[in-house]
Amino acid sequence: MSLEDALRKRAERIGRLRQTCRSIFELSQIITLEIGCGKGHWLSAYAAANPSELCVGIDLISERIRDAQRRAKNRNAANAHFVKAEAFEFLEAMPRDARIDKVFILFPDPWPKEKHHKRRLMQKAFLDYLRQFVSGGAKLYFRTDHAEYFDWTLSAISENSNWKTLALTELPVEEVSQFQRILPNFQTLAAEAV
Repeated sequence: MSLEDALRKRAERIGRLRQTCRSIFELSQIITLEIGCGKGHWLSAYAAANPSELCVGIDLISERIRDAQRRAKNRNAANAHFVKAEAFEFLEAMPRDARIDKVFILFPDPWPKEKHHKRRLMQKAFLDYLRQFVSGGAKLYFRTDHAEYFDWTLSAISENSNWKTLALTELPVEEVSQFQRILPNFQTLAAEAV
């Protein structure tokens, strides 16, 4: 596939995402976002505890999105919405006047082999790009069971002038997710957009 074809297909995906999310974005200009929401355990609990927030979870796997939608319905979390989307494409599909107030990235793939580190979500380029879609003071929460990825992320945030780390080591709502159930040893960090 040529670069031109790849860019055209990406633009088409973003266009479809804008259409899919139009009704969600009309609900509020302030969004709480979970990237890599899995089956929606955590975000459904968070949304139920915070009914005034518009909560959106994104994941790359359709079956997980369907499970998350069922879970939110079972918890009466009508403010939780789940969409199949890649993080960069979702951000690009957002309306320009929308802002993310909180971002949660819980147990992302650590890509442990050094040759795969370039695939990690938590990198300078992502942090810089994300900053365009959040207001000053927006919070970013990150949790992993992979100690090296935690240190990598802490370093990436500490070295980025758009973000500052916070002393928080807990999430605003604790809910045991599928990954957390099988990975009981983890670390959490929080950062704030400056």
